[in-house]
Amino acid sequence: MQQPVIPLSRAQGAIVWACWLGGGLLRLIYVLVIHPPTQHVYSDMQGYVQRALNRVAGGPENIGDSLYPPGTSMLFATLHRFDPSSGLTVIAQWLLSLGTMAGVWVIARALYGNRVAVLALVATTLYLPLFHYAGLFLAENPFTFCLVAAYACLIKAIAASRPIGTALWAIAAGLLAGLAASLKATILLPVAMTGVVVIVWLIRNRRRGAPTLAFGVLLGISTLLLPLAERCTRLAEGHFCLVSTNTGMNALMGHAGEYAEFVWVDPTRNSTYSFTSPSAPMRGYTAPVRLAFGAYDVPANVAELHTRIAADPAAAFRLSLRNVVDLFVGRDFWPGAAYQQRNWSRAYQWTAQWLLLPLALAWLIYRAPRLIRLRDDSLAEWLLLTPLLGLMLTAFISLGELRFRIPFDGFLIILAAQALLALFSREQRLINSTAPLPAIRQP
Repeated sequence: MQQPVIPLSRAQGAIVWACWLGGGLLRLIYVLVIHPPTQHVYSDMQGYVQRALNRVAGGPENIGDSLYPPGTSMLFATLHRFDPSSGLTVIAQWLLSLGTMAGVWVIARALYGNRVAVLALVATTLYLPLFHYAGLFLAENPFTFCLVAAYACLIKAIAASRPIGTALWAIAAGLLAGLAASLKATILLPVAMTGVVVIVWLIRNRRRGAPTLAFGVLLGISTLLLPLAERCTRLAEGHFCLVSTNTGMNALMGHAGEYAEFVWVDPTRNSTYSFTSPSAPMRGYTAPVRLAFGAYDVPANVAELHTRIAADPAAAFRLSLRNVVDLFVGRDFWPGAAYQQRNWSRAYQWTAQWLLLPLALAWLIYRAPRLIRLRDDSLAEWLLLTPLLGLMLTAFISLGELRFRIPFDGFLIILAAQALLALFSREQRLINSTAPLPAIRQP
């Protein structure tokens, strides 16, 4: 699985340097000139900014704050304390977008070697969705960095030559996954599914290190999940929640039927919340629905969800499948990247839908016999596939939209790069077929 580190050729090195310099400059111009986040404070962005400013002012959190994981507002609040003009926050967003490029590079090079890594880096450099959110006060940009960094550390843990290395890299992977969970809960099922498959693969192929790997990741992620759960449960007035209370709200939105706007009115706390999934207008939904409880009331949301599922289980199942489809199908992501009559988000969604996804699927289908049997040369594909499967499972039980998928597009880019090069190179098609893990060896 872990490819030997081979020096880059002169041409490869030149391309890599061009990507770092050009990609860094492109992203800097984007967040400073083309799409500065300070000029796009509305909707969800306004909510994140307000929560950050409330933290800076020392204001207390209330049950409404349990709707969102606290990581993004904590990050923005910390940066705002040093620079109230938000300039430091913008630079941090820029650096995190560069970190995403680095994470994709590390993963691709470790799994498939230099050629795939170079091609994936070029694609990531030019792939607008992976840095568009750096120009917005949203959780997606730091979440994407933490996501790919966690998987890069997991690969380092699997490939470490000594148990202590496996343990330390596994703890780092868990900590980064915990940081990602503090930003968006969509990391949880992907990490769980990856963990199960990797442990089963290790046992199936009689490799050492499974207990060390599992303990390290669990220790790292628990270090952050425990305080996150304590905070969320306390704000939810004793109703347990792991990261945020919007899980029940999202599940209801994804299975309530053909509704656009959802309005939660809590007469007890005199609060009103309104949300519309970007997928609803795409499907032509316009009808509103009004609910007489809070969006943060998980038991009430779940009870309403159970009522609707019991009324028509077949329809609920169809809606679950629709939610998964919504991760991949749609004209443009939200908020859209529209500049001077050109909607670039649509062009990039077309690229993802008709180029990246078919190539990635083609490679996975080609490798399917090895994947199904958990062959010793299948781990690279499993490490890229399981986060996507975990995301699909998340959408199946809750809600799907393009914005949820975009942080995971780095995995699609790597699979697509491998598939494209494998079309022209027999050597690339046979990658990993004879390369054992150098670290977690057979006993």
